[in-house]
Amino acid sequence: MAERQAAEYLLAHYPDDTLRVWPGRQSLLILPQNDRERIINFGGNLHSADFYLFSDFYNPGKKYLTGENRQFYIHPRIKLQDIPDQPPFHSILAYGSVIRYIVAKDIEAYRSAYQDVAANGDPLARADFDIYAYHDALYYLSADCPPPAPNHAALRIFLHITPEDPADLPAASRERGFENRDFRLDNRAAFFDGKCIHRQLLPNYPIARIATGQKTTSGLAVWRTDIDLTAHAAAQAVHDRILAGDYGPPVAQSHFDLYLRDNALTYLKAPCADGDTDARFFLHIIPTDLADLPPDRRERGFANLDFHFPDHGADIGGKCVATLDLPDYPIDRIRTGQFVSGEGAIWRAEFASER
Repeated sequence: MAERQAAEYLLAHYPDDTLRVWPGRQSLLILPQNDRERIINFGGNLHSADFYLFSDFYNPGKKYLTGENRQFYIHPRIKLQDIPDQPPFHSILAYGSVIRYIVAKDIEAYRSAYQDVAANGDPLARADFDIYAYHDALYYLSADCPPPAPNHAALRIFLHITPEDPADLPAASRERGFENRDFRLDNRAAFFDGKCIHRQLLPNYPIARIATGQKTTSGLAVWRTDIDLTAHAAAQAVHDRILAGDYGPPVAQSHFDLYLRDNALTYLKAPCADGDTDARFFLHIIPTDLADLPPDRRERGFANLDFHFPDHGADIGGKCVATLDLPDYPIDRIRTGQFVSGEGAIWRAEFASER
C-alpha cells in the first residue's frame, strides 16, 4: 500500500511526465491503467530510475548503507563535492511513523558535474570513455552510455596505477609493480540523459603510468588504454611553450608541424585525429661533418633515429606532441616523415637545422 501511495504522489506532482521508479512492486498494478502506463518499473536496474522508494532510510543492516561515516546509499552516486546527498522530498506516514520515503535523483547536479569535468581539461585518453584527471581523481565520461544491465560481463573496469617510485606502493602491490583499483561501473557510475560519469580517487603519490579498460569474464579486453603521465606532462609543457611563442614558427609543415628548440625536434599535430601516429616515423640527421657519424653510418651519410610515436610522445586532449633529442654535433640538414613498410613514405619533410 505504501508503494501505491508513493506512486500516486508522484503521478499527481508530475502529471505530464513518464516516471522511472525503483524498485517496482506488484502493488503498483492496482493503479488505473492510464497511471500504470506512465510508470516505468525498474525492478532490477536502479541506475535507470529517477525516483527511489525506500522503507528503511536508516538501517545498519541494509547493504545500501556504506562507508565509515555510515552514509546512505540512496541511489547510484559518485562522491562529488558539488553533488550533495539528496534528502527524501516526500514521506508516507502510518500511525505517526514514516513507512516510505521518496528520493529523487539530482539530474541537474550530475549534468553540472559532467560539464564541469569536460570543460576544465583535456582527456588523458579516449576509448569507450573519455578519461580525465581532474583535481585528485580520475573521471570516466561517456556521452553515449546507456545504463548497463545487471551482471553484464563487461561492467568491470580494471585500473592499474604505477607510481614514479615503487616504494610508494602498498606492501601487497610491490611485487607486481602497480596498485590494483578495479571497480564495477554499476556500483560507481551515475547515468543520466544517455550519459554517464564515474569518479575514482587517485592515490596521493606521484603517478608514472595508468592502465585501464574493461574485460569480459573470460578475460578478453573490450577496450584498453595505457596512459604515460610522465610523457603526457612533458608533451603538455612543450605544447604550452609552443602556444606561448617560445618555439617560434615551425621549421616545416606537412602532416605535422615541426619545431626546432633546445637541441630537440618536436612534432605537433592538432587535431591528432587528422594524422596517423601508428605509422613509424623516420628521422635522418645529416651532420655538417660526416666524421661526426658513427663509422657504420658514414657511408650512408646520416644518422638514423627512426621511432614510434608512443615512445616519444603523447596525445594531450586531441593534440599529438612528440619530442626527440638531437645529437650534439653540428647538423646540416634533417629529413623526417612517416612510412609504412612495403608501401613507402606517407609524408616527408627536409629542412636545414639552423644551427
